[in-house]
Amino acid sequence: MHIAIFMDYHPTTLGGVQTAVAALCRGIERAGHRVTLFVAPLAGRAPADDSPNVVTLEPISSVVNGFPVVLPSKRNAALIDAAFAERGPVDVVHTQTTYGVAIAGMRAARRHGLPLVHTAQSRDDTFIENNSPAPYFAALAMRSLHGRFVSHDGQMPHRPQEVESRAARHAWRTMVAQAQVADHVITPTRHFADLMLAHGLTKPLHVVSNGVDDDLLDALARTASTAPTVFAQPDARLRLVWSGRMSADKRVLEAIDAVRRVENCVLEVYGEGELHDVAQRLVDEYRCGDRIRLHGRVSQAEVLAAMATADALLLSSASSDTQSMVLLEAVAVGLPVVYCDPALGETVPTGGGVRTADASPEAIAATLADLAADPAARSAMRAALDAHRDSVRQSRQVEAAVAVYRKAVDEAAHAPELPLPRSLSEVPTAPGRLPLVGHGVRSLLDAPGFVTPLSQLGPIVRVYFGQQTGYLLTTPDLVREVGLGAAQLNRDDLREAIEDVAGGSVNVLRGAEHKQRRRMIAPALRQTRLVEYTRSAADIAERWSAGLPAGQRVNLMDEVHGLVLDTVSSTLFTASFSDTARREIRDNVPWLLSQVIVRTALPPQVRRLRVLANYRWRKKAGHLRAAIGDVVSEYRRRDEDFNDVVSALIRHTDPETGETLSDEHIIDEAILMLAGGVGSMASLTGWLWHEVMRRPDITERLYAELDVVIGSGPVSAEHIGKLPYLKQVVSETLRFWGPWISAGTADGDTEVGGIVIPDGAAIMFSPYMIQHDKRYYPNPEVFDPDRWSPERADEIDKKANLSFGVGRRRCMGDHFALLEITLASAAFLARWHPTADPKYVVRASNRDFVLSPSAIPVTLRAR
Repeated sequence: MHIAIFMDYHPTTLGGVQTAVAALCRGIERAGHRVTLFVAPLAGRAPADDSPNVVTLEPISSVVNGFPVVLPSKRNAALIDAAFAERGPVDVVHTQTTYGVAIAGMRAARRHGLPLVHTAQSRDDTFIENNSPAPYFAALAMRSLHGRFVSHDGQMPHRPQEVESRAARHAWRTMVAQAQVADHVITPTRHFADLMLAHGLTKPLHVVSNGVDDDLLDALARTASTAPTVFAQPDARLRLVWSGRMSADKRVLEAIDAVRRVENCVLEVYGEGELHDVAQRLVDEYRCGDRIRLHGRVSQAEVLAAMATADALLLSSASSDTQSMVLLEAVAVGLPVVYCDPALGETVPTGGGVRTADASPEAIAATLADLAADPAARSAMRAALDAHRDSVRQSRQVEAAVAVYRKAVDEAAHAPELPLPRSLSEVPTAPGRLPLVGHGVRSLLDAPGFVTPLSQLGPIVRVYFGQQTGYLLTTPDLVREVGLGAAQLNRDDLREAIEDVAGGSVNVLRGAEHKQRRRMIAPALRQTRLVEYTRSAADIAERWSAGLPAGQRVNLMDEVHGLVLDTVSSTLFTASFSDTARREIRDNVPWLLSQVIVRTALPPQVRRLRVLANYRWRKKAGHLRAAIGDVVSEYRRRDEDFNDVVSALIRHTDPETGETLSDEHIIDEAILMLAGGVGSMASLTGWLWHEVMRRPDITERLYAELDVVIGSGPVSAEHIGKLPYLKQVVSETLRFWGPWISAGTADGDTEVGGIVIPDGAAIMFSPYMIQHDKRYYPNPEVFDPDRWSPERADEIDKKANLSFGVGRRRCMGDHFALLEITLASAAFLARWHPTADPKYVVRASNRDFVLSPSAIPVTLRAR
């Protein structure tokens, strides 16, 4: 295999992650695999100095903790892509850190369709708390920057503040978010795995220990070299080694303080960092230069040699190490360990070390004094370690790491390769079919639960609605093959179900008639007309928002239905003589629309049994058509252009045929537009508000943008282009709550995916299902507006964006729908802070082909 490893440090810098990754790379290569290592550069060093298997990415000018900062920029994406192309196919991407280089690796994996493994190595929470002068703001800034590229919207279990600070919680959000985007996650220890799970990680998790490089250990055995020391004569005192990065979380100062308290104890300190000078001053202040010496940075081989001649390793860190490479090195050379952190006992072999009573210098000193006075205890510890020395070799860990790679590769290879059926007999049938009604009842009761798992059955799945056989396409390629190809579909079943209301509208026409009707409607939805509609929609949204009652409980779904009905009806006909029609629309459209999905899902023979519902259906349909018909007749009599949809429809003549739309045709199209407004725009707007209220981070960003752009208002059409984050939220709402089903009937035998679907069978697809498929959207069950940001645009498979359909049946009102949802949300959220009823659970109901929130009860507070 060829593994691309991404790490936010240069491999020659000092640190446990760097040491672990270097050993892993050599272990992988020793096992016969290839590695390309993508890293941050060394400060002040050109990339050309790197080893052949190292690719250095370009940093920005900032340096944090001595390390150059790399962002997942387009330039770095190009460098990665070029390296992938030059070095041959990559099988798996393995990220080892949390920041820019790792994010670039994650995005490369998604861009190239590769499996992604992530190793969570570091306790960023304790590092920030121990090393930052303002931990909360540092953790918040880190999370904010990280969240621009990786979703932080997953649920994290609550932990009391006395257990975990706010700064630590922000850091954990970042750590878990980075792991959550991977296909498989590795931690070096079980205790750290448990912490990841406790903070909300849900991805497959493997515990694979880090290891010490075999070549170094073999060289140490061959040379039997001794560690450098200032003590010329053999010394009976307890000889200790401390090694690591000299930072506050490693507690080197506490180690020095403890050793100075024990006279028959000496300490060799290896490492560098921001506390080096402080540590040296402390040694001088304690006048312990004859017993404590700081060697600065040395090679790993020199540290191992020093350990080989010492009596014990002093590991003074507490709650900051996930495993500690220094601890593994001590085990590898059989060196007893004195440690403070109970969690590290997982890595210390039984009997191979001693834990201090607590992490204070006094407790460490007491343990060291006991150990110095008891040579037999040290000998017993060495004897206990002898059986474990080879267990920490990297060669012992590589097999487990490679097994994770293989699992990820196998899953990636098999998940998208559900074979196309070779004949109709091979098409699987969806589970849960009932006699007579087929899958109709189940789909009505739980549309998302019905359609979402069907993609796991295959690219084409058979479903039944009554006696009607349907074939559900579960991949965007097949959907586009039908939508953009030569296949002819009709919607005769839908036409028959809605005949009394809008049976002649464009969405149910077929062939040449459908094509001509789309051509004749198009002028009403041209950009010049949309400009007028948008101004009208902005005014209506502003008046609606201003009229909402402060401090009172309202159902936002009732409110948004009224808003959308007013907006669409005003867009249809602006003339004052249409007030009666608007009242009929408010009274009849919502109920009629709620019946469409039921009438379509039920077979005709069952539908005919609904005598009372059918009577009510025909009566309301008649009232609605009559009211709109009166308006159309008055438009024709006045013969004026009121800059609305009906004016455009009446006055347009088809240039190809010379035909105009009849009154009945215009009524059909007007009702279709009204139904689309209530069924799609209102539901999607409600979902947007619901999702925003559930997520304070999104709410705060939206409010900040609205305050800058709109301020105290009023909302206007000109604001739309200045609200990029709101547009991202709209796009994510469309993805997350896209239509659960779209269907047509094969008009003749139709070839799809190499098989022939017979005449009269339904051919369907579910935007909701495809847009919740992890093959096309990373973490599809996370509501993540930032997936639509320019920085993350390459994560999205654009073929899988199907909310408005594709090809000849694509929704003609998509642009107006986006404008209306954006304006309604801007007007509402710029003025109000809604508080959801904590006792009410919002549920998705099948009122239409777009799922609708059952209700959204809130209390409104003015912002």
